[in-house]
Amino acid sequence: MLDTSKWKPFVLSDLFEIKKGKRLTKEDQIPGDTVFIGATALNNGITAYIGQEALHEGNTISLTYNGSVGEAFYQREPFWASDDVNVLYAKNFVLNEKLAMFFCTILRHEKQMWSYARKWNLEHMNQTIIKLPAITDEIPDFSWMESYIDTLDYDVNDIPDYFLNEGYNKACWYLDNINQNDFEENYAASHTKNNIKLTDRKWAYFELDKIVTSIQNGKSYNASDLTLAADDEYISYVTRTDANNGVSMYVQRLDYDGLEKANAITIGDTTATIFFQDHDFITGPHIIVIRADWLNVYTASFIISLLNMEKYRYPVFGRAFTKDLIKQTKLYLPITEEYKPDYDFMEAYIKSLPFSNKI
Repeated sequence: MLDTSKWKPFVLSDLFEIKKGKRLTKEDQIPGDTVFIGATALNNGITAYIGQEALHEGNTISLTYNGSVGEAFYQREPFWASDDVNVLYAKNFVLNEKLAMFFCTILRHEKQMWSYARKWNLEHMNQTIIKLPAITDEIPDFSWMESYIDTLDYDVNDIPDYFLNEGYNKACWYLDNINQNDFEENYAASHTKNNIKLTDRKWAYFELDKIVTSIQNGKSYNASDLTLAADDEYISYVTRTDANNGVSMYVQRLDYDGLEKANAITIGDTTATIFFQDHDFITGPHIIVIRADWLNVYTASFIISLLNMEKYRYPVFGRAFTKDLIKQTKLYLPITEEYKPDYDFMEAYIKSLPFSNKI
């Protein structure tokens, strides 16, 4: 346990100049390579890549004050921060990745103070007091912070981006459990060697209902009425859980009148949990099933990534992602010369990504 009894209080605005993000609606975003930081706890805060110029410098810390409050991430490269995010620029010291990791951990501990009606707005953030190791009452001990990070059994620079991009918790899990060389040798290869960029195509908006075959409610089964599978002849039971691809258990293959065939996207309407199902399945309450003739595991991965960016519109226990709203959802998609969704490009793009050979 780290002894913090001698740490000193510091006002956050004495350490950082805190700048606001700027609103940019999904409709106004154009595809590109600029990182867009939104109110999420995942993907290092990244919710999109846009064509607009970056508004904030790299080597800074992004900190959410609305939505998923108190998520602090180190941003190496220039980026655009949404209006739910403030950006911390070091004032009288030089920030680096080790110091940023230390500060991000401290800042995340503040999140419990700011939720629901009490917003961590710019005024409150400037006034926030954090405790730090210190040389004097006015001077934090930055050398100690870096040394402490060095004592941990890893090198920050050795953490692969694909774990850092999944956020703080995934990076910690990686450090504790994964041998990087073994992992990359067995899993990290792409399906193809093509270098494909999202900017290689023009894009346009399409309503989801106009590009799929069906969007329907699955037949609801209660878990208490089902029998667990005793062998490999099983059916997936898909519910609103956000774990295990939405599958809460595997059940005995019986003659269910609500049996759904594989090759479908499922959405939990009250939780906005979205997954591709590659085995036959039945559903629990509040599950929407989407089917399309162009659907496969690769195109589904592309579409699901876009649908997941809609989650902020449908908070848990708030406004549900109902069937009608799903039908009306507009997705920004790459297009062919005939102005139709380019599903071949979507598939090729997913196949070009690291880890795609294991999809």
